[in-house]
Amino acid sequence: MKRFVAITSCLALSLAIVGSPSLVLAAPSEFEVNQYLEEIGWTRHDLDTYLSFYEVSLDDFKDVQQLESELGTPINKENLHSMLNSFNLTEEELDILLSRFGERVQDYTFLEDLEVAVDFYHSHEEEVARAEDFLVSVGFKAEEARQLFRHILSLPNEHLHGDLRELEEKLEEDPNSVEKVFTLWSEFMNAFQVTASLHMENREEKESISQAQLMQPGWLEGKVVNLELFNKDGELLATAKMNEQILSPVYVQETGAELINLGNLGVKLSDELYHNRMPNTASPYGAGMALGLVLLFLSSLAYRKTVKMNRG
Repeated sequence: MKRFVAITSCLALSLAIVGSPSLVLAAPSEFEVNQYLEEIGWTRHDLDTYLSFYEVSLDDFKDVQQLESELGTPINKENLHSMLNSFNLTEEELDILLSRFGERVQDYTFLEDLEVAVDFYHSHEEEVARAEDFLVSVGFKAEEARQLFRHILSLPNEHLHGDLRELEEKLEEDPNSVEKVFTLWSEFMNAFQVTASLHMENREEKESISQAQLMQPGWLEGKVVNLELFNKDGELLATAKMNEQILSPVYVQETGAELINLGNLGVKLSDELYHNRMPNTASPYGAGMALGLVLLFLSSLAYRKTVKMNRG
């Protein structure tokens, strides 16, 4: 019995140690990571941003080989040509397809990401075209549209989807006052996690516009204001020119409906990217550690029982 307890204890301790990533796994060295990033033309910020989308970090990889394997296959002429054949596309058709969201092949580093995106755009062609028309009608440039869409992809899907559902219900009510219009715009900005700045050009200087000014009856009539959208880090995402229609209940309802469609499109693509790409690299090690702890607990109970029996 004592021999059994000793063996069980050793086994449990070994499994607990093997299951602990902090004791066994070592993150890739900075030198190896920097070499790899140089090969694919990325910065460390690019890598951290990419990994954070999949809710992992560099510490979740035991070496640079595992990192390379999980990130995917760098795009080259040969595998790009093979992918085009699988989708029955020409290079020109691919360029047109990606340009609908202001994207280019050069915006992608890994073949697997490009394949997911192309498959998504094919499957949601009408929705993508609608989103393109909407962004152009608002006044955003192609590069700005791409930045906005990537920003939407970076948002937590569950929260964004819930916020959009609530906004959809509120849009069904008639926002029959300027105050209600402002409230809706504020809630849209909160949902998409952006802040807005409105100003007018006055002799090459920016003249900020306050909410109090906008709410004055007729103040905005005949004027054109500049809209700037920033993310939570203060980075400029997009700019557009707006007029008095931004205070129109009809405009906020129509534009709001399109913003909801755009947000839901981003949620769909984000879901497909997330579920079809990088797995949670840390999960096997967490499971191993849990198993080790369970066995360690069982061996402890067996040891205590043996001690009691011997004392008796």
